[in-house]
Amino acid sequence: MSDSPRGSALRLIFLLKTIASGPHHFLLAELAESTKLPKSTLHRLLQNLVQTGLVERGRGQSYRPGRELYLLASQLVSRFDLARSAQPFLHALVEKWQETAVVCAYSPADHLATILRTVQTDHPLRFAVEQGSRFELAWGALGRSMLAFLSSGEVEAILREVKTGPLSGKPRPRREEMQDILEEIRRDGYARYFDGGFDIAGVAAPIFGADDEVLGCIGMTMPSSRFQPDLEDEQARSVREAASKLSEMARICYS
Repeated sequence: MSDSPRGSALRLIFLLKTIASGPHHFLLAELAESTKLPKSTLHRLLQNLVQTGLVERGRGQSYRPGRELYLLASQLVSRFDLARSAQPFLHALVEKWQETAVVCAYSPADHLATILRTVQTDHPLRFAVEQGSRFELAWGALGRSMLAFLSSGEVEAILREVKTGPLSGKPRPRREEMQDILEEIRRDGYARYFDGGFDIAGVAAPIFGADDEVLGCIGMTMPSSRFQPDLEDEQARSVREAASKLSEMARICYS
């Protein structure tokens, strides 16, 4: 867990996010350990959340996410649930190409992406993708397919933060080389990635919402040893079509 924020408002938001991603029942001491917040501060914040129904008292001294929190989440999800909406497209990609398909969401707050849903290929030789994991946008087809379509300010901020690759430990490409890579992605409408040293390859395309903001991406990952350059165009077309349909659905929901 990263250092806890300062200020009541930020701590309250931080606490809600921790509760939403944690176990269904929790004790004050357990929450203090995971958030690194003083118990006195947590107790005060929890009382505010209990009063609003966002947190409820459980058995004994335990707490649990409140029904009002579930209601808020369901109201947002009912508008457009990217993971659920992408599910049939992921299965279609796996059925057609026999490669693992992935959908990711972009978080502008911390410039990271989250793997929302994966559908694994049955092929015994495959690249494992962990659902729920977070990653930087400067690496791989998934990350770069989103990075290329962010504002110049966001791209600059992300490139300043990123120094070395999470798998290789190699420094990221020089700024001029990255700009060329991103320009090619914008031109083609998808990103490709190939690293024979770590046996990983993939293709991915961005998903847009209202006002063309980047919501995430959809793509396929595979061992580089099974990547076939002569199939890249067709695979790219498949992921671009899936991304386009998901973007259309999102724009309708957010309009």
